Amino acid sequence: MRPAIEDAVDDLLDRLGEAGADGRPADFMNEFAFPLPVTVICELLGVPRADRHRFRPLATDLTEALELSGTTVAPGPADAAARELGGYFTHLIDERRAAPGDDLVSVLVAVRDADDGRLSDEELLANLILLLVAGFETTTNLLGNGLAILFGHPGVSAALRSEEIAISAFVEEVLRYDSPVQVTTRLARASGLVVEGIPIPEGSDVILLIGAANRDPHRYRDPDRFDPARSDIKPLSFGAGPHICIGNSLARLEASVAFRRLLARFPTLSAAPAPARTRRDRLVLRGYETLPVSGRRRLPHQKGARDV
Repeated sequence: MRPAIEDAVDDLLDRLGEAGADGRPADFMNEFAFPLPVTVICELLGVPRADRHRFRPLATDLTEALELSGTTVAPGPADAAARELGGYFTHLIDERRAAPGDDLVSVLVAVRDADDGRLSDEELLANLILLLVAGFETTTNLLGNGLAILFGHPGVSAALRSEEIAISAFVEEVLRYDSPVQVTTRLARASGLVVEGIPIPEGSDVILLIGAANRDPHRYRDPDRFDPARSDIKPLSFGAGPHICIGNSLARLEASVAFRRLLARFPTLSAAPAPARTRRDRLVLRGYETLPVSGRRRLPHQKGARDV
């Protein structure tokens, strides 16, 4: 996927530069952080380019169901988004069944049609919706959170450009310091479970605070300080063990390519003084709704040229 990601990053950096021409503020989230992971996951799945613009509002509505409201609410935007996405992928499944392509939807449809019990119709549809939404929601937040951190730590930007700090280490520390996913849940499937002396009855829902675990003072020295030079950074932002996010390597690759090329192309990029950036009104998914930026780019990108 690296060549496709690099091409997508270069194209979107051009778009970001055009949006910020003549000193106008450009919204990093709208021009780059959202379209990059959407482009990548849709290329992987085989979603036509013309359909991709519709997914951001649908994902926003659908992920509202992840929030810990503590109450049962009447059907609303999340249900409507689920129905629309279900209808979309049902149509795409039918298209790929009639004319398979070189994409993940076609592969999964073939597995379903093998009728060997590995994948039901319901599982096929649910997994396609999950892969699409999870494939860009968290990566979008990772990109926005990382850039906001760079604006607050100019010395880190200089160290990344000089390669004093590795991009991969920076990405890991962003994941630890400002995790795109702050909370997850698990179901206790056995009796007799005890965590830190607290009994967990079988069948209980357990809320796990990933953001707090990533700043555990028993695990990290001075945990509230952003420090990509830390040794042994292992954030829990993508989960762990058999439940780890299957897209974690892809998200890390997208972020590494994006930040390396962004820093090279826009050496004076800074937070725009106005309008002010806005956070999303969420607990589980942590990121920015808007992140206005300004700055002159170094050179227009040329295909085949190195961004250095």
